[in-house]
Amino acid sequence: MKLHRLVTVTILLVIAPVAAARAQGVEGTRSGTLFVGTGLSLAGNAINEGIGTIDGKPSVLVEQALSNHFSDALRLRFTGSMGLDYNKEAFATFAYGKYNGTERIVGSVSGFPLRARLSNADAFDIEGGLRYYLRPEGPLRTYVAGAVGLRFLQATDATFRVVEVGLTLADQPYFEGSTLFIFGGDAGISYDMSSKTALGIELGLRRQGKPGAEPLFADPGLQGVNDTGSRWSLPISAFATVRF
Repeated sequence: MKLHRLVTVTILLVIAPVAAARAQGVEGTRSGTLFVGTGLSLAGNAINEGIGTIDGKPSVLVEQALSNHFSDALRLRFTGSMGLDYNKEAFATFAYGKYNGTERIVGSVSGFPLRARLSNADAFDIEGGLRYYLRPEGPLRTYVAGAVGLRFLQATDATFRVVEVGLTLADQPYFEGSTLFIFGGDAGISYDMSSKTALGIELGLRRQGKPGAEPLFADPGLQGVNDTGSRWSLPISAFATVRF
């Protein structure tokens, strides 16, 4: 009987450190991560449809998606994280995004093509959230995350041109500089290069609220064509993590 108890105690003493190590996961770990990527616009309009006059000429604007006018040229993010328990991690993020405008045909004036180009815009994000690891340890780790925050969006101008009639309306105020609520989620996978560093990729989903619309055209039929701008986007990033 004593031998049986001795064997049991010995096994428990051997297993206990292993179990403790396995129970650690991301608990108590601190890390910094640099994300570099871009994004795809999934939904949201840059222009609403309208019928009226521009410079006294009959004009029509057609609905245009944000993806037709903006490309997410660059997204940089820095995230600081702290492990709460075995598979959960809290994080805070500061991000910068650059959006490049492209000239597109958006309607017609006197039957001739009306072209518009939205100016390049910058945005700064502050986010916080919770990351849940499906695989919290080992060289290959996977996770999902939820995030909420604020986006500080730079004001946007627009230039309208009708080449055939010599009409140019340059640098018209379009979207106000705005502070917008954002929320969304992420899914990612990383591979440990060492006990302190990891490389990975992440796919996200973000909802941005609607920026304020500047007064644009005098004709009531064209007022509100820029009263839009809420969007869904798909950020795509590669990242490098350093643990402390």
